[in-house]
Amino acid sequence: MGTLEAVVLAIIQGLTEFLPVSSSGHLALGHWLFGMGGEEVDLPLEFVLFVHFGTLIAVVIYYRSDLAEIIRDVFRPRRDVAAGEECGWGRRLLLLLVVATLPAALGVVLEGYVERLLNTPWAVGVALLVTGTALLAGERLGRRVKAPADTTPRDALLVGFAQLAAITPGISRSGATIAAGLGVGFKRAWSARFAFLMSVPAILAGTLFKLGDLAEQGASGMLGLYLLCGAIAAVTGYVAIWLVIGAVQSRNLKWFAAYCYAVGLLAAIADLSGLA
Repeated sequence: MGTLEAVVLAIIQGLTEFLPVSSSGHLALGHWLFGMGGEEVDLPLEFVLFVHFGTLIAVVIYYRSDLAEIIRDVFRPRRDVAAGEECGWGRRLLLLLVVATLPAALGVVLEGYVERLLNTPWAVGVALLVTGTALLAGERLGRRVKAPADTTPRDALLVGFAQLAAITPGISRSGATIAAGLGVGFKRAWSARFAFLMSVPAILAGTLFKLGDLAEQGASGMLGLYLLCGAIAAVTGYVAIWLVIGAVQSRNLKWFAAYCYAVGLLAAIADLSGLA
Protein backbone atom coordinates (compact mmCIF):
# COMPACT_ATOMS: atom_id res chain seq x y z
CA MET A 1 0.00 0.00 0.00
CA GLY A 2 1.44 3.36 -1.07
CA THR A 3 1.40 6.53 1.03
CA LEU A 4 -1.21 8.31 -1.12
CA GLU A 5 -3.54 5.34 -1.13
CA ALA A 6 -3.17 4.91 2.65
CA VAL A 7 -3.91 8.58 3.38
CA VAL A 8 -6.93 8.70 1.06
CA LEU A 9 -8.37 5.51 2.52
CA ALA A 10 -7.77 6.82 6.07
CA ILE A 11 -9.79 9.94 5.22
CA ILE A 12 -12.52 7.75 3.73
CA GLN A 13 -12.56 5.54 6.84
CA GLY A 14 -12.67 8.47 9.26
CA LEU A 15 -15.54 10.17 7.45
CA THR A 16 -17.61 7.16 6.50
CA GLU A 17 -17.30 5.32 9.83
CA PHE A 18 -19.79 7.83 11.22
CA LEU A 19 -21.39 9.42 8.17
CA PRO A 20 -24.39 7.20 7.30
CA VAL A 21 -22.84 6.02 4.02
CA SER A 22 -20.92 2.85 5.07
CA SER A 23 -17.19 2.86 5.80
CA SER A 24 -16.76 -0.79 4.81
CA GLY A 25 -18.46 -0.19 1.48
CA HIS A 26 -16.37 2.89 0.71
CA LEU A 27 -13.14 1.20 1.74
CA ALA A 28 -14.01 -1.68 -0.55
CA LEU A 29 -14.83 0.62 -3.47
CA GLY A 30 -11.81 2.83 -2.77
CA HIS A 31 -9.35 -0.06 -2.63
CA TRP A 32 -10.94 -1.60 -5.71
CA LEU A 33 -10.61 1.73 -7.54
CA PHE A 34 -6.92 2.10 -6.63
CA GLY A 35 -6.36 -1.50 -7.71
CA MET A 36 -7.83 -0.73 -11.14
CA GLY A 37 -9.86 -3.91 -11.09
CA GLY A 38 -12.48 -5.84 -9.18
CA GLU A 39 -10.10 -7.91 -7.09
CA GLU A 40 -10.98 -8.98 -3.60
CA VAL A 41 -10.26 -6.29 -1.05
CA ASP A 42 -7.26 -7.17 1.13
CA LEU A 43 -6.22 -4.12 3.12
CA PRO A 44 -3.10 -4.41 5.32
CA LEU A 45 -4.09 -5.52 8.82
CA GLU A 46 -2.03 -2.79 10.50
CA PHE A 47 -3.75 -0.11 8.42
CA VAL A 48 -7.21 -1.42 9.34
CA LEU A 49 -6.20 -1.61 13.02
CA PHE A 50 -4.90 1.95 13.23
CA VAL A 51 -7.71 3.64 11.32
CA HIS A 52 -10.33 1.82 13.40
CA PHE A 53 -8.52 2.86 16.57
CA GLY A 54 -8.50 6.43 15.27
CA THR A 55 -12.27 6.43 14.83
CA LEU A 56 -12.64 4.92 18.31
CA ILE A 57 -10.66 7.83 19.75
CA ALA A 58 -12.94 10.27 17.90
CA VAL A 59 -16.18 8.92 19.36
CA VAL A 60 -14.69 8.53 22.86
CA ILE A 61 -13.62 12.18 22.87
CA TYR A 62 -16.95 13.41 21.50
CA TYR A 63 -19.02 11.44 24.03
CA ARG A 64 -16.57 11.60 26.92
CA SER A 65 -19.28 12.93 29.27
CA ASP A 66 -21.60 9.97 28.73
CA LEU A 67 -18.74 7.48 29.00
CA ALA A 68 -17.48 9.17 32.16
CA GLU A 69 -21.02 8.94 33.57
CA ILE A 70 -20.99 5.18 33.00
CA ILE A 71 -17.61 4.80 34.69
CA ARG A 72 -18.67 6.93 37.67
CA ASP A 73 -21.83 4.88 38.20
CA VAL A 74 -20.00 1.57 37.89
CA PHE A 75 -17.43 2.51 40.52
CA ARG A 76 -19.67 4.76 42.59
CA PRO A 77 -23.21 3.32 42.41
CA ARG A 78 -24.60 5.60 45.11
CA ARG A 79 -25.05 9.09 43.65
CA ASP A 80 -25.64 12.32 45.54
CA VAL A 81 -29.24 13.05 44.54
CA ALA A 82 -29.40 16.03 46.90
CA ALA A 83 -26.57 17.63 44.94
CA GLY A 84 -28.56 17.27 41.73
CA GLU A 85 -26.87 14.14 40.37
CA GLU A 86 -29.11 11.82 38.37
CA CYS A 87 -29.24 8.53 40.23
CA GLY A 88 -28.28 5.51 38.20
CA TRP A 89 -28.36 6.96 34.66
CA GLY A 90 -24.84 5.74 33.92
CA ARG A 91 -25.77 2.20 34.95
CA ARG A 92 -28.98 2.33 32.90
CA LEU A 93 -27.11 3.63 29.86
CA LEU A 94 -24.57 0.83 30.25
CA LEU A 95 -27.41 -1.73 30.39
CA LEU A 96 -28.95 -0.32 27.21
CA LEU A 97 -25.61 -0.44 25.41
CA VAL A 98 -24.95 -4.02 26.54
CA VAL A 99 -28.38 -5.14 25.30
CA ALA A 100 -27.88 -3.28 22.00
CA THR A 101 -24.52 -4.99 21.53
CA LEU A 102 -25.83 -8.54 22.07
CA PRO A 103 -26.73 -9.13 18.38
CA ALA A 104 -23.12 -8.30 17.51
CA ALA A 105 -22.16 -11.71 18.91
CA LEU A 106 -23.91 -13.27 15.93
CA GLY A 107 -22.12 -10.78 13.71
CA VAL A 108 -18.74 -12.12 14.84
CA VAL A 109 -19.72 -15.54 13.49
CA LEU A 110 -21.21 -14.26 10.22
CA GLU A 111 -18.99 -11.28 9.36
CA GLY A 112 -16.19 -13.11 7.54
CA TYR A 113 -18.62 -15.18 5.48
CA VAL A 114 -20.78 -12.18 4.56
CA GLU A 115 -17.76 -10.09 3.56
CA ARG A 116 -16.38 -12.85 1.33
CA LEU A 117 -19.77 -13.37 -0.30
CA LEU A 118 -20.75 -9.74 -0.82
CA ASN A 119 -17.46 -7.84 -1.10
CA THR A 120 -17.84 -6.99 -4.80
CA PRO A 121 -18.64 -3.58 -6.32
CA TRP A 122 -22.14 -4.55 -7.47
CA ALA A 123 -23.06 -6.07 -4.08
CA VAL A 124 -21.71 -3.01 -2.24
CA GLY A 125 -23.74 -0.83 -4.62
CA VAL A 126 -26.96 -2.68 -3.84
CA ALA A 127 -26.25 -2.46 -0.10
CA LEU A 128 -25.76 1.30 -0.41
CA LEU A 129 -29.20 1.51 -2.01
CA VAL A 130 -30.57 -0.32 1.03
CA THR A 131 -28.81 2.17 3.32
CA GLY A 132 -30.33 5.11 1.44
CA THR A 133 -33.80 3.59 1.71
CA ALA A 134 -33.37 3.00 5.45
CA LEU A 135 -32.40 6.64 5.97
CA LEU A 136 -35.48 7.89 4.11
CA ALA A 137 -37.72 5.48 6.01
CA GLY A 138 -36.22 6.59 9.33
CA GLU A 139 -37.01 10.21 8.49
CA ARG A 140 -40.66 9.41 7.78
CA LEU A 141 -41.47 6.68 10.31
CA GLY A 142 -41.62 6.71 14.08
CA ARG A 143 -43.18 9.12 16.55
CA ARG A 144 -39.84 10.51 17.83
CA VAL A 145 -41.11 11.05 21.37
CA LYS A 146 -38.75 8.86 23.40
CA ALA A 147 -36.07 10.58 25.46
CA PRO A 148 -33.17 8.66 27.04
CA ALA A 149 -35.17 8.01 30.21
CA ASP A 150 -38.01 6.47 28.16
CA THR A 151 -35.80 4.00 26.29
CA THR A 152 -36.41 0.34 27.10
CA PRO A 153 -34.11 -2.66 26.69
CA ARG A 154 -36.46 -3.84 23.91
CA ASP A 155 -35.81 -0.59 22.02
CA ALA A 156 -32.08 -1.08 22.48
CA LEU A 157 -32.26 -4.67 21.22
CA LEU A 158 -34.13 -3.63 18.07
CA VAL A 159 -31.51 -1.00 17.30
CA GLY A 160 -28.87 -3.64 18.00
CA PHE A 161 -30.27 -5.87 15.26
CA ALA A 162 -29.99 -2.93 12.87
CA GLN A 163 -26.30 -2.73 13.78
CA LEU A 164 -25.98 -6.45 12.97
CA ALA A 165 -27.09 -5.73 9.40
CA ALA A 166 -24.03 -3.47 9.02
CA ILE A 167 -21.71 -6.48 8.73
CA THR A 168 -22.72 -6.32 5.06
CA PRO A 169 -20.32 -4.03 3.14
CA GLY A 170 -22.39 -1.05 2.02
CA ILE A 171 -24.83 -1.12 4.96
CA SER A 172 -23.89 1.81 7.16
CA ARG A 173 -23.68 1.09 10.88
CA SER A 174 -24.53 4.66 11.83
CA GLY A 175 -27.19 4.92 9.13
CA ALA A 176 -28.88 1.66 10.14
CA THR A 177 -28.82 2.40 13.88
CA ILE A 178 -29.94 6.03 13.53
CA ALA A 179 -32.78 4.98 11.22
CA ALA A 180 -33.77 2.18 13.61
CA GLY A 181 -33.69 4.57 16.56
CA LEU A 182 -35.99 6.98 14.75
CA GLY A 183 -38.19 4.02 13.79
CA VAL A 184 -38.69 2.88 17.39
CA GLY A 185 -39.57 6.43 18.42
CA PHE A 186 -36.34 8.03 19.68
CA LYS A 187 -36.11 11.79 19.58
CA ARG A 188 -33.76 12.98 16.86
CA ALA A 189 -30.85 14.00 19.08
CA TRP A 190 -31.12 10.81 21.15
CA SER A 191 -31.21 8.55 18.09
CA ALA A 192 -27.86 9.91 16.90
CA ARG A 193 -26.34 9.95 20.38
CA PHE A 194 -27.34 6.35 21.11
CA ALA A 195 -26.16 5.16 17.69
CA PHE A 196 -22.71 6.67 18.19
CA LEU A 197 -22.42 5.39 21.76
CA MET A 198 -23.28 1.92 20.41
CA SER A 199 -20.31 2.17 18.08
CA VAL A 200 -17.86 2.28 21.01
CA PRO A 201 -18.09 -1.41 22.03
CA ALA A 202 -18.40 -2.46 18.38
CA ILE A 203 -15.28 -0.60 17.24
CA LEU A 204 -13.39 -1.54 20.42
CA ALA A 205 -14.14 -5.24 19.95
CA GLY A 206 -13.13 -5.09 16.29
CA THR A 207 -9.89 -3.33 17.19
CA LEU A 208 -9.02 -5.92 19.85
CA PHE A 209 -9.69 -8.80 17.45
CA LYS A 210 -7.42 -7.23 14.84
CA LEU A 211 -4.78 -6.58 17.49
CA GLY A 212 -4.76 -10.29 18.29
CA ASP A 213 -4.41 -11.14 14.60
CA LEU A 214 -1.56 -8.65 14.28
CA ALA A 215 0.27 -10.23 17.22
CA GLU A 216 0.22 -13.53 15.35
CA GLN A 217 1.11 -12.04 11.98
CA GLY A 218 3.81 -9.59 13.06
CA ALA A 219 4.42 -5.96 12.12
CA SER A 220 5.29 -4.84 8.60
CA GLY A 221 7.64 -1.99 9.48
CA MET A 222 5.33 0.80 8.23
CA LEU A 223 4.37 1.97 11.73
CA GLY A 224 4.91 5.68 11.00
CA LEU A 225 2.54 5.70 8.02
CA TYR A 226 -0.15 3.78 9.85
CA LEU A 227 0.09 6.04 12.91
CA LEU A 228 -0.47 9.00 10.58
CA CYS A 229 -3.47 7.23 9.07
CA GLY A 230 -4.91 6.62 12.54
CA ALA A 231 -4.56 10.30 13.42
CA ILE A 232 -6.23 11.31 10.14
CA ALA A 233 -9.11 8.91 10.82
CA ALA A 234 -9.55 10.35 14.33
CA VAL A 235 -9.79 13.96 13.11
CA THR A 236 -12.08 13.23 10.17
CA GLY A 237 -14.18 10.91 12.34
CA TYR A 238 -14.76 13.67 14.90
CA VAL A 239 -15.86 16.04 12.12
CA ALA A 240 -18.17 13.36 10.73
CA ILE A 241 -19.94 12.89 14.08
CA TRP A 242 -20.56 16.63 14.29
CA LEU A 243 -21.93 16.69 10.74
CA VAL A 244 -24.30 13.76 11.29
CA ILE A 245 -25.71 15.17 14.52
CA GLY A 246 -26.47 18.40 12.70
CA ALA A 247 -28.08 16.52 9.80
CA VAL A 248 -30.29 14.42 12.09
CA GLN A 249 -31.50 17.43 14.06
CA SER A 250 -32.15 19.52 10.94
CA ARG A 251 -33.91 16.65 9.12
CA ASN A 252 -31.29 16.50 6.38
CA LEU A 253 -30.62 12.76 6.28
CA LYS A 254 -32.19 12.80 2.82
CA TRP A 255 -28.95 14.22 1.41
CA PHE A 256 -26.99 11.26 2.71
CA ALA A 257 -29.67 8.98 1.26
CA ALA A 258 -29.30 10.68 -2.13
CA TYR A 259 -25.52 10.19 -1.96
CA CYS A 260 -25.95 6.48 -1.16
CA TYR A 261 -28.30 6.09 -4.11
CA ALA A 262 -25.89 7.84 -6.48
CA VAL A 263 -22.77 5.91 -5.44
CA GLY A 264 -24.67 2.63 -5.16
CA LEU A 265 -26.13 2.90 -8.65
CA LEU A 266 -22.79 3.90 -10.19
CA ALA A 267 -20.95 1.03 -8.51
CA ALA A 268 -23.52 -1.57 -9.48
CA ILE A 269 -23.87 -0.35 -13.07
CA ALA A 270 -20.12 -0.06 -13.61
CA ASP A 271 -19.50 -3.58 -12.33
CA LEU A 272 -22.42 -5.32 -14.04
CA SER A 273 -21.83 -3.56 -17.38
CA GLY A 274 -18.17 -4.53 -17.47
CA LEU A 275 -16.95 -0.93 -17.32
CA ALA A 276 -15.08 -1.70 -14.09
